Amino acid sequence: MKAGSGNASVAKLLLGSSLSASFVFAIGANQAAQANSKTIIAVEPLTCDLVSAIALPSTPVTCLIDRKQDVHDVKITPRQAQTLKSANQVFTLGSEMTPAIKNWLDNPKTVVVGVSAIEIDEHHDDHDDHSTAKHDDHDDHSAVKHDDHDDHDDHDDHDDHSAAKHDDHDDHDDHGDSHGDGSFEWAGVFDLSAGTYKWSFAKVDGDYADPAMKMVILKSGDIEASEELAEELLESKNSEVKRNNDKLVAQEKAYVLTFNERKDSTTFTVEIKKAGKYAFFTEHMPFEFEADEHFFKDVSGDDVEPIAQVPEEGGDHHHHDHGGLDPHIWHDPHNIIKMGNVISKNLNKKISFFDRETKKVLKERTQSVNSILEDLDQWTQNQVATIPSDQRKIVSKHKAMEYYGDAFGLKAISLLDFLGHSSSLRPQTISAVIAELKKENVKVLFAEQQPPSKLLRNLSRQTSTPIAKQQIFVDGLMPTGNTISVAVHNTCTIVNSLGGSCNKKAGNQLANRWDTLTKR
Repeated sequence: MKAGSGNASVAKLLLGSSLSASFVFAIGANQAAQANSKTIIAVEPLTCDLVSAIALPSTPVTCLIDRKQDVHDVKITPRQAQTLKSANQVFTLGSEMTPAIKNWLDNPKTVVVGVSAIEIDEHHDDHDDHSTAKHDDHDDHSAVKHDDHDDHDDHDDHDDHSAAKHDDHDDHDDHGDSHGDGSFEWAGVFDLSAGTYKWSFAKVDGDYADPAMKMVILKSGDIEASEELAEELLESKNSEVKRNNDKLVAQEKAYVLTFNERKDSTTFTVEIKKAGKYAFFTEHMPFEFEADEHFFKDVSGDDVEPIAQVPEEGGDHHHHDHGGLDPHIWHDPHNIIKMGNVISKNLNKKISFFDRETKKVLKERTQSVNSILEDLDQWTQNQVATIPSDQRKIVSKHKAMEYYGDAFGLKAISLLDFLGHSSSLRPQTISAVIAELKKENVKVLFAEQQPPSKLLRNLSRQTSTPIAKQQIFVDGLMPTGNTISVAVHNTCTIVNSLGGSCNKKAGNQLANRWDTLTKR
């Protein structure tokens, strides 16, 4: 062989190897790019569970907000913002449920699947007579149709996730207690002249709302700026005990106010040494201790009103005023189907037109999700049908169960609708609520947290109406479980509390079917 031809052969070999290496590198880079392009972010835990059930198992789905966080009040951290920025697709219920996501709604990658994105059936005509006996022949629909899931009864514990089992969630649904660990329930700023004032606590219907209460008084005109310090002082063990007629001043130490059980009211003197704005932080709502008179008065006996307070106007601090739209649409399974269809449609857009197999799998998974939700709808109808017709009323604190009530023939009553936001816990409004509960012949009250809110306990005591043993979860998923298991839990809690009989086993079989879709 000639030297020239040998060199040419070597050159060809090297060129071929180089091209092969470049080709392999290009394939690897393309695969990495494709993997990165599939990054999906689901903002809320419930949205994440639904996206995970529909998206292909090979597609990574990241849940942005942890279940322990309240989506109403969460703030997007810098790390979460970076996660949203790098995502290929972002799915969210929208700002009606998660105000913090508002700044991301104009991003073309963001897909809203909540109340503003789907068509709501106002009258739920397809659910007419859901609670009637005409569905009796379907009583064990899910159990009969899916016998192959009978061995998955490990979901029986989905109905036992009361907040007592998860102490870190004790205040999850008491949306007035969203400050830190719930160290204060109310805060108000007063513009006060120098002098003395009277702060009183009265028995209502023969009892104080609580035998004692912590209070912090700070020289401040800004609740938010003083909130952290107030929480620290209220949680500190270094507090000062005060009794009837004792003096209170602004200081960086919490008071423990004890009430005289032998008297109908207990009064404390508030001494203001220098005119200005003062912030009062109280462990309980001061309106709970009003019988006939306002809780704070000057020396002339005139009422002294706050210039700012949280909750505003004695109302609810939690963001349950959703701009006229109730975002809790998932309490009707047919709305979840619509949410899922929005998700599926947008996932499908990201799949190549020529990738028919992947499109087929996505369609099949969407159909499986819809099938489970149709079965959940039927199962819920059957359970509600066991409730005596005159007891089909859901009374809870917030306006969050109306879609459920509309879908399954129950009257949903929000206590805050009756209390309003001007004087939530004043005696006259409480009396109006008590009259309404008696008029509606309400048999049970449903808590959205454990232990139940003070408002609910107060109404329960005054009306002799029991509170359901387990809470209902109105804002999304439970600490564990999935979209179906929280629906099963809520339905069984409602049905069993209202005199019906809930087939928990059949419901848990549906939850197990859902689990097979979300595994990754």
